[in-house]
Amino acid sequence: MKFARLALPLALFAALFVFALPAAATGVRNSGFYDHQIIEYEATFAAMDSPQVALQISKGEIVYHVVGADGATPAVQCARLLAALPNDATSCNTLNFIPTEVGYTGGAWNLQIFHWKAGVTPFELSKDDDILAAAASGLGTIEVTPILVRCPLVNFAALR
Repeated sequence: MKFARLALPLALFAALFVFALPAAATGVRNSGFYDHQIIEYEATFAAMDSPQVALQISKGEIVYHVVGADGATPAVQCARLLAALPNDATSCNTLNFIPTEVGYTGGAWNLQIFHWKAGVTPFELSKDDDILAAAASGLGTIEVTPILVRCPLVNFAALR
């Protein structure tokens, strides 16, 4: 991946997650989606460029961040989250796995960014299948980053 291409994910990452060392992880309560349902998690820390990161990314857990053609998260992506949890910060992200789901293999998610195509009216993408379908139908593209995010989920036990 070229450095210029990586600059956007790194800037987004800095805006989305609270940096902390693993030993002193004190996350900020955040909200997002899993299978059209609202979840809460603690944004803590991330890692890049190590064999451990590559191994974890290969396991397939993904956190999707959605941006419009202008690079900003569309208001429709955040509206339901902000209405339901006005006291939580939100990055308006969508996870493809949670710890109670069959097939879950880790505690970290690879940051991938869905970019809405210019001229397309965004709508809420609150399930990974929605994001993959939107990309497959040409409504946008998915950018895979080398960023691994550790964000412990909270209040999700009733989802599975």
